[in-house]
Amino acid sequence: MGEKHTSNADIFITKFSSHVALSAAEMQTLEALTRDCMTFDENEDVIHEAEKNSSAYLLQSGWAIRYKIVPNGGRQIISFLLPGDIFGFQESLFDLSDDSVQALTPIRVHRTPADRIAEICEQSSNLSHALTWSRAREQAILMEQIVRLGRRNAYERLGHLLLELLHRLQLVDKAGRSDYVLPLTQEVLADTLGLSIVHVNRTLRKLRSDRMIELDPKTRHLKIIDQETLSERSGYDRAFLDQSLPSPGERLAARRAI
Repeated sequence: MGEKHTSNADIFITKFSSHVALSAAEMQTLEALTRDCMTFDENEDVIHEAEKNSSAYLLQSGWAIRYKIVPNGGRQIISFLLPGDIFGFQESLFDLSDDSVQALTPIRVHRTPADRIAEICEQSSNLSHALTWSRAREQAILMEQIVRLGRRNAYERLGHLLLELLHRLQLVDKAGRSDYVLPLTQEVLADTLGLSIVHVNRTLRKLRSDRMIELDPKTRHLKIIDQETLSERSGYDRAFLDQSLPSPGERLAARRAI
């Protein structure tokens, strides 16, 4: 059996290949974009609200958040950025960024001038479509966040979010069939879901007592025990992620073609 090809670009190839069939040349373009890495520590801002940003970032590993600080000092987490996500490109289109991006855990990213991303999109319709699809998925995720905050109760909000994170991580091979590592404190969940920490704690206990989830407080390993029932109770439909996973054989064949 030949040696499996691995590179920093693999996670982005996996994600984009779920939407378009990338050529060897397009995979090589992603390889070039991901040769150099930079790191950010936990709680370190990558993009600052009300400051100019001229870069796009490809998130290689770790979790980050988009957030805004409101006048009373409170924080609203808008969305989570997971491995394989690209951010910063849309912020570069404006004079000043309208939100901040912060490392929730230590992260590794590949930074490239936003103009370079625009050039690549002009040269490759497939990569342009993949980037547009990725942005559209982010918009769909934001729409679900609006509905979560506006029309779901605490149980539904938390259940819906936990299912979304599972399926987003599965897209880039970072979760099992029903489990993943959830590096989110109750404070982070509260700032995401518009709840108090006490309410988050109570809701987590309810999800556990209903045998919907298991969560190890030390390892942060989360298992969703009954996805079907939790989806029904949370009003969750994964169709908004437009998730179509290629088979392992298709992924391996694509990587060997590089």
